[in-house]
Amino acid sequence: MKIEYTSNNSGGDWWLSDKNWKDLEAAGWQVNWKKDEPNPPKDGRWLGALATRATREGLSMDEAVAEFERITGCDSTDAGCSCCGQPHYFSRED
Repeated sequence: MKIEYTSNNSGGDWWLSDKNWKDLEAAGWQVNWKKDEPNPPKDGRWLGALATRATREGLSMDEAVAEFERITGCDSTDAGCSCCGQPHYFSRED
């Protein structure tokens, strides 16, 4: 099973810090770094973010979300702002 995390800059700011992304990668998440994409931004950031998505294999949805929360200190159920929506979104690919 593969779990994908997608970040949203809800409220006009990214909810994960650079350190959060690096910590996720160190824990086994495959981070999709903006610098590694085709035609990357010159500074390696998209609207200020080093990354906006990551995947984790080998864990259930519940396990991946719990790991994400432990690593980042974020609450996966944060509502975000009413115009932009939730800052954290998880999906599963079997």
